[in-house]
Amino acid sequence: MPFSRIKTVEKPFALTIFGASGDLAKLKIFPSIYRLMEQKKLPQKFVVIGFARTKKTEKAFRKEFEKSVKKVIGRELKPKVLKNLLKHVHYFTGDYDSLDSFNEFGKFLKGLVGTKPCSKLFYFSVPPIAFRPIIQNLGEAKIPQKKNFRLIVEKPFGEDTKSAEALFHFVARYFDEDQVYLLDHYLGKSAVQSILYLRHSNRLLNLMLKGREIANIQITASENIGIKDRIGYFDQVGIIKDMIQSHLMQLLALVTMSIPVTKRADSLHKEKYSILSALNLPRRSSNIVIGQYASYSKDKRVPSKSKTETFAALRLFIDRESWHNVPIYIRTGKMLHEKHTYITVELKKFGFQLEDEDPNRLIFELQPDEKIHIKLLNKHDGGTEYQDILTTDSIACESNECLPEHARLLLDVIAGDKLYFLSFPEIIASWRVIDEVTGFIKHDDIPLQKYKDCSSGPAAQHKLTQTDGFEWFDLHHL
Repeated sequence: MPFSRIKTVEKPFALTIFGASGDLAKLKIFPSIYRLMEQKKLPQKFVVIGFARTKKTEKAFRKEFEKSVKKVIGRELKPKVLKNLLKHVHYFTGDYDSLDSFNEFGKFLKGLVGTKPCSKLFYFSVPPIAFRPIIQNLGEAKIPQKKNFRLIVEKPFGEDTKSAEALFHFVARYFDEDQVYLLDHYLGKSAVQSILYLRHSNRLLNLMLKGREIANIQITASENIGIKDRIGYFDQVGIIKDMIQSHLMQLLALVTMSIPVTKRADSLHKEKYSILSALNLPRRSSNIVIGQYASYSKDKRVPSKSKTETFAALRLFIDRESWHNVPIYIRTGKMLHEKHTYITVELKKFGFQLEDEDPNRLIFELQPDEKIHIKLLNKHDGGTEYQDILTTDSIACESNECLPEHARLLLDVIAGDKLYFLSFPEIIASWRVIDEVTGFIKHDDIPLQKYKDCSSGPAAQHKLTQTDGFEWFDLHHL
């Protein structure tokens, strides 16, 4: 069975969305449920319950749900599908801090689904500060069949190693680890899932993705827009914690890990952890570059003299014999000249190749198009050019089953599949690296470099690759 196959669910379930009045629910979760309904991936019997503090009627909530779906789906919307979906939508007014509210909710839920076994999903579409009271009250409330509970918690998972470990231990008081689905939406992208599928199914590709064959690996994630409405959150965390800690660390692990022979979530989690726990940042200021786009500090919502980084570049290594001395470069930034996410794997050259001759590269393009091209350099009498040896267009959108990342991951939770979710050990291993980076920045006073809006970022980023005799690869070179 392919790693990226989209499944269909037949057993009934109840999905409760905490924070149903928030942006995440309206922009991602509600439209995702619609897409699943549209593609007939959901069973006949299911309920969706909005749980929030705001008092409103079921009719009012259904109107909100309908409005959100229409806004996101646009002209593609099928009125009949939405009308049928709304019949499954309900609302409960409750306080996250009140055990009484959760006991009342238990009665409300029983009235909707009865007493027969049913998967009960709880989506935490709330700020991290609300995680603990909800987890505790869910664990202590008189809601039957708790073995059927599945908690969906979306990043950020803590703010450092200590808080991530504390969250893990707190959750473990009330629920088993296999009941907790730690969601990073990057792992729901079809192109990201295709990395695992391709590596598992193509021996030639996997042979090339060995440390002994690789000169360096580069991960680039650039945005051509600023922070917009996320300033309140972003200015507290910065781009290192927002992008690198989970999203880009997961990409790194998927490309460099050993491939598990079985399609089991725990096997995949162990292989990713093996990489993430071995990451090393040599303690030199030349291995970190941070920057801030020029107009960021001019935004009235940003605190004066904010030192929050909107660009970061790191030079890392994997402390494993098979990856000895292979540098890994990661860079990400806002308000750059283009929107693009791609992984470049530069293969080693033969000793007899000319110094100025381009190396072969495997290039995984992830955004803005969700597809992967693997390109190899082809030399001929007329010169050299890159040629595609593989494309994953058909894999990313098999049989027209195109789903947004939240829809894919939500379907996995309903089906009880944790393959494309994170484990707490992975998260804690990533945080240890990020804590080292942020501590290094603070202790060694790494300068925050200003860069022009819509530029390629701070010029100092090139010093990272030049340290090893390489240079950043830009897709515009193709």
